[in-house]
Order: sequence, then C-alpha cells, then structure tokens
Amino acid sequence: MDEMMPSARWTTMQPWRGLFGLAVTLGAMMIVTSLFDVAGYLGLFTTIIMSNVPILAVIGAGWQGRYPSTAGLPQPWKGFLLTAFVVLFGVLVGAGLVGFMAGGAATPFIHVQAIITVCVTFYLILAFGTWPFNGLSLPGKGFLTLIAAYILGWLVSMAGNFGYLTHARGVIESPVFKVPFYAAAGPLEGFADMAPMGPVAWESLLAFILCSLAFLFCFLALQFWPFSRYDSMRKQPLMGISVTCMCAMLGYILYAIGILGMKIVPLQFMLYIVSFLFGLLMIVFMFQMWPGKLVKSALACGLLNIAAAVIIGIIAYHGIGSFCASHFEAEAMHYPNNIFVIANLMLGLTFPAWAAYSALWDFWPLPPTPPPPDAGPAS
Repeated sequence: MDEMMPSARWTTMQPWRGLFGLAVTLGAMMIVTSLFDVAGYLGLFTTIIMSNVPILAVIGAGWQGRYPSTAGLPQPWKGFLLTAFVVLFGVLVGAGLVGFMAGGAATPFIHVQAIITVCVTFYLILAFGTWPFNGLSLPGKGFLTLIAAYILGWLVSMAGNFGYLTHARGVIESPVFKVPFYAAAGPLEGFADMAPMGPVAWESLLAFILCSLAFLFCFLALQFWPFSRYDSMRKQPLMGISVTCMCAMLGYILYAIGILGMKIVPLQFMLYIVSFLFGLLMIVFMFQMWPGKLVKSALACGLLNIAAAVIIGIIAYHGIGSFCASHFEAEAMHYPNNIFVIANLMLGLTFPAWAAYSALWDFWPLPPTPPPPDAGPAS
C-alpha cells in the first residue's frame, strides 16, 4: 500500500500532521457519540471504553508497541491487529467488572472505578516505570502492571461514598447540598449493597484524583523536571514515590482553590480539569509536543505546551459542550449527565482514539513518523 500513501511534505510535519489526525479522530468520535442517547452513552458503553484505556496505555508506554508482536506487518494491518486486541481486552474486562462487581448493571460507581483504574495505570507506567515489574519479560511486566492497577483502583474507589449525589443542581453555590443516590430513596437504592460507602464523597474523590492526574501529565510535558535533574531521583521506586507525592500535594492545592475556596461544584471543577487534560493530551499525542518543540529548552517546551493546553481546553469546553448539548438536548442534559457526557467524549472516547491512532496506527495513511533529528537512522 506504499504507493497509496501521500508523500507531500506537510504529511510528516507538525502542526499539519496533527491537524489531520485530530480531524480523523475527533470527527470519528463525534460520529460515534451521535449514535447514542444518554442512557446508552453512559451505560455499558462507558464501562467498556474506559476499560480499553489501561491496556492501551500498557501497549503504548509499557510495551512501546513491541507486544503483542506485529513484526513485519505494514500499516494498516498492524493498526487493525493491535486495535482488535485492545477492544477485545476492553470488552472482556468491562463485561467482567459489570458482571462480577456491579450486579450486571453498568451503574455509575463501576464507571468511577474504571476511571480511577485508568488514573492509577498512568501513575504505575509514567511515574513508576512499571516498577516493581520492570525487570520482567514484556508480557509479565505489562499484565502484572494491569493487575496491580485494577487492584489499586478498586482499593481507592472504596474510599468513595456513593450514598448521595452532592451539589445536586450543579451550580457554584448549590441550595441543595445532597440528594440520595445509592442511599435509601435514591434512584439506585437497589444497588446500595454493591456501591462503596467510604468516608469521602465520591465526587470529591474523583475531582481530587483528576486534579492530581493533571499534574502528572504536566510533569510528563516537562520531561519530569525537576526530578530528572538529579540522578538519584531517577531510580525507582524513589522517582515514582516522589512524583506521586508531589502530584497529590499539588492536586490537593488545586482542589482546595477550586472547590473549597471558590466553591465550585466538584464535578463541574472536574470537567474544567478534564478540558485541560484534553488540551494537553492533544498536544502530546496528536501534535507530538508541538508547539513546544519549537523552542530548544525542555523546560520552556513543557511550559509552552501547558499554556497552549489551557487555551485549547477552554475552546474544547465550550465547543464540545455545545455539541453534546445539541445532540442530547436539554431534557437529557441534567446534572450530572451534563458533566459526564462531555467528559466521556473528551477523555473516554477521543483520548483513546488519539493514543491508538498515534501509537498503533502511526497516523496511517500518512507516512510513518520521522525519527527525531538526533536519533540517527532507524534500525
């Protein structure tokens, strides 16, 4: 299929390569979203797509695309094979979560647990470098990291209390602080024995975790500065512990400013963070660190990309929010559906599409991504 591949100079250059990939992925995911009503979109479908992300992260970052082996396969067959593997894994895991932990119904707490598992997976891969499994074989370190992520994700989600839906009207100063959710008289009372009833309101727990995750990806954009400046800090598990503690501290400060100080509803504040992550992950995966790569300093590169992500996030918040409001209509877009459908399109659907299109498909049908200038010839 090489003769069908475009060869114009723009196909290997940013930002044009990224704009092409963005049009393909975001356009496709908006079409997928348009096929659903709210009930279907936030049901089993959400659990399955969130279950695709941990294995996708392991293939791209943990296995660097070397497992499952696709040696000798050209695009698009390599992309098809790896995508089929990801989807199959996600369907099996998602169905297992719903069947064994949620009584067969894809209710909100299992979605939250899946989101938390995604966040834990990124910490295990990016901060800890798959430690303590990094010395094992490719399959061993990847699958054991996944198992650890699901166990830790379950443990963290147990701290959430799903009995009530707090700040029910979704405004900054809600006159109704909480209404029953899984508790008695709530719409999900029948599943109360399965949902966690921990000490922390589930919306607050989820908002804090997303705040801390935002700083993890900021450190990724900064190439883990300032930790990477010191050789002793690069060793595991010190690196992972240090990055995790710093992200948790900064995440709590951000949480305290937005939720405790400005009195923004936790889920609404979470959506602001999701919008920022949408922008930063777009830069990382679709634009391959452009525009930051235009400057020579790694620190300046990261800071420029973080600033650009804020602008992209603001645009995406209003643009994608308008699309979701238009498609699902006002009657279905009540709180918290209005939060989750937008977040779902941003990070549940579009982010995995970016990761798959860049890591598994390498922007096919465009030419393969050229190596960095200092990388030398490909082996």
